[in-house]
Amino acid sequence: MLRINLLPVKKIKQRAEAWRQLKIFGVVFVALLAVLAVVIFGLISKVNGLNTYITTLEAKKQKLAQTLKEIEELEKKKKEIDKQSEIVQNLDKSSALAAHALNEVANLVPNERLWLTSFNQSGPTLKLNGIALDDQTVAEFMNKLTKSKYMTNVILDNTALLPQSGRNLKSFVLSSSVSIPDPEKKEVTPEGPGTAAQKN
Repeated sequence: MLRINLLPVKKIKQRAEAWRQLKIFGVVFVALLAVLAVVIFGLISKVNGLNTYITTLEAKKQKLAQTLKEIEELEKKKKEIDKQSEIVQNLDKSSALAAHALNEVANLVPNERLWLTSFNQSGPTLKLNGIALDDQTVAEFMNKLTKSKYMTNVILDNTALLPQSGRNLKSFVLSSSVSIPDPEKKEVTPEGPGTAAQKN
């Protein structure tokens, strides 16, 4: 009887199958490595791009910080200039107010019956010291001041007898609020001697 040993054939087939599977595994492994390489390369590219973007943003941030600093310095200088301008404007207003008040008082003084000895204007407050022939003259002068568009709250702070050349004159102290009137407002001032507040 003829016997054929098939063991070497089987081993050859097994080896061939094993080699085929090894080739397939190698191909798959290489493909996975290729895919992984592509993914890693993509991630590296993204990271590099992000780093570049961050660097750009940092540069812009530094420029903006410098710009903001310059803006803050300009705003500070503007505030200083505005403050100085406000001081100058207030001085101009104060000077103009003093000139108007002095001119107004000078026009209202009855020279033959009343004389001013001092004129003191500080901000919105005016103080007048003077001498008059009698109380009636002082009252009439106060009434004129009350009607002035530059003055409000005219008050008689003090009066006293002042003997002078055989006559009893009246020394007085008046105070008043002064302001430059608003041209758009027309105030109606009350008339009569009762409009000026008096206190002895």
